[in-house]
Amino acid sequence: MSTPGGRRPSAATTPATPQPTMDDEVLEEYADIFAHMRANDETRARAGDVRGLWQTANNTISHLSSHFVTEPHIDFSGGWTFQLQNLWHLYYVTGKHCLEEAVAPAVLQLLETSQRGLLARTQIDSSGTVEVEHAPVVVRVGHHVIQQYLWQDLPFLVPDMTSYWIQDCARMSCSQRVRISHFWASLVAASSAPWSYGLCRIALMVLRDTLETQRRLVRAGVEPGGEDSENPGRTIDMLTVADLLRAVNAWLGRAGGRITQLCEAGDSNAAAALTIPVPDEVSHLGPLAQAAGITEVPGGFSSQRWFFWLRRLDEIGAETSPQGLADSSVMGMTSPFVQKVREEKQLARQVSYNMIYAASQSNSTIVQELMRMGRVPLEG
Repeated sequence: MSTPGGRRPSAATTPATPQPTMDDEVLEEYADIFAHMRANDETRARAGDVRGLWQTANNTISHLSSHFVTEPHIDFSGGWTFQLQNLWHLYYVTGKHCLEEAVAPAVLQLLETSQRGLLARTQIDSSGTVEVEHAPVVVRVGHHVIQQYLWQDLPFLVPDMTSYWIQDCARMSCSQRVRISHFWASLVAASSAPWSYGLCRIALMVLRDTLETQRRLVRAGVEPGGEDSENPGRTIDMLTVADLLRAVNAWLGRAGGRITQLCEAGDSNAAAALTIPVPDEVSHLGPLAQAAGITEVPGGFSSQRWFFWLRRLDEIGAETSPQGLADSSVMGMTSPFVQKVREEKQLARQVSYNMIYAASQSNSTIVQELMRMGRVPLEG
């Protein structure tokens, strides 16, 4: 079997009805192979094999780099795109399934890969002219089409990770949401590259679904499979605040400073220039934020939205009874339900503290407003 990714020869004519080509058949075959590889990577991730996954990722990065540099006919289309996106899936399942304290090598590896900068090779044409060629990758998301470069832009990383969250967040267990959020937030906290801004927009979806959408605080009954279980039939509308709040805490605890900076920059639209392809709905406001008159800005980050999130955390963490708690005795709720409510309220207060603490570490108009409100310096 030949290695995928060679340039396709141009056809002299274009048939009225496209016919399958050898390239199409090869790509379909490789799609099946990579689907099997992804399933295998997920099995290893569930087993906590971070070292093995790290080695697989290292082999893939080295393979892609070496073939581009040494083989003049190779470009990053076709089968090479499958390999690249398969690499991002490997990191995704590593972050989702492996313990937070175990994934540091994978986080560092991905950051180091980005720091390799522009992958390049020397080309000599028929006249003897020497040119340096980089590795462009065409990335399409919706109506957005841009050209990115290995390795500095990590092509496809942001749209792929964004799609994984949209598709899987409801089906994941609570622990998996926390782990993948911590993984992404660790990358965001350690890099100021445009791709890290794109990843940070996943946090917008987490914050929107948790704090800008009307949900019950906790679930009255017990889900099939237990409190912290995967459920392929679960939808986003079925989630409670408690299902998502720990993911919010992972983002704000690990990358709260970066989120604050982006909210500060968003007021002047400075963050909008860093936009890379993600689904259009990623930055949209949730219903509660819209009802509160929050202004939607390019990129989604603003100080007005930041303070809305803080206000919602204060509301959730307030000592007053949440909707549904006052009539718990009528509904036959038992004390574990009441205890769960208290735990989530306490967590909301801790998330609020973490959010303010992260913001207080850099000078900004947000910090100045927090000082005016008497929320900083923090006590305790």
